[in-house]
Amino acid sequence: MAATLSSPQTITDLPSDSFQRYYEEAGPDYAAWSSHFNMHFGFFRRGMNPFRREAMLEQMNVEVLDRLRLPGFDTASPRILDMGCGLGATLRSIARRMPAAELHGITLVPWQFEQGRLRNQSDPQAARITLALGDYERTSYQPASFDAICAVESSCYSAGAHKPRLLRECHRLLRPGGRLVVADGFIGQGKLRGPQRRIFRTLCDCWAIDAFGEIQPFILELRRAGFRDIVVEQIQSRVTPSALHVPWVTLKFLLTSVLFGSRKMTRARWNNVLAPILLPFIGHPIGPFAYYIVSATRV
Repeated sequence: MAATLSSPQTITDLPSDSFQRYYEEAGPDYAAWSSHFNMHFGFFRRGMNPFRREAMLEQMNVEVLDRLRLPGFDTASPRILDMGCGLGATLRSIARRMPAAELHGITLVPWQFEQGRLRNQSDPQAARITLALGDYERTSYQPASFDAICAVESSCYSAGAHKPRLLRECHRLLRPGGRLVVADGFIGQGKLRGPQRRIFRTLCDCWAIDAFGEIQPFILELRRAGFRDIVVEQIQSRVTPSALHVPWVTLKFLLTSVLFGSRKMTRARWNNVLAPILLPFIGHPIGPFAYYIVSATRV
């Protein structure tokens, strides 16, 4: 496994902000959600067992890969980049399905970079994964150097409601005809009203997010950045079965790891408890917040 820095930055050079502190402190707790560190919600298809959370989390990786439209799963060797890769779970999932692919991931969090590197070293199928530590809005990868880019619940950390810096960087890095797939929560049709605005701001603070994207400005920015063949899928009903696991996982974690365990109830852990409680008050159908998969082709 190759694990490299994609820029002259070192771990100590990277800025320390609320986002990094959140994931340094609360990141290890995601093991309670997914033993493979799939740090995202799942995708439910008819016939799946809604009680098998890891299978739904893995299915989300499959859905993202399918929308990248990469032919020849067994023989093709495309270059794929995961923007905001976490510990690399989505990349390892792709590696199992496309063993010849050249896979790259970038994260701003030193803990994720180091732990992802260790997990890749222990996985023979991860030999073609390269992780980088850096800012996905300003990478040092060469222009037009990737065939496909994905961002699974990481676009929300880019600046602005329409995420212009992230989308411009994705356009720069993709070859003509290359595909971009974003899976994340967005403000959809309608507006946040009254108390919902305060709840939304608290939710963003809990997850160290400046602002979630807004789906219509995001689509317009995709076009401005030079993307076409844009497909927008609102998949709230597909995500809900995995989201229903959150209360049980949270309660189990508090009992086993905090109350009767060795972990302290820090601010980041409290935020991880509070955010899922707040989410339904702004989420579809009560509010305009919903989960989307957006895919597009670089012109």
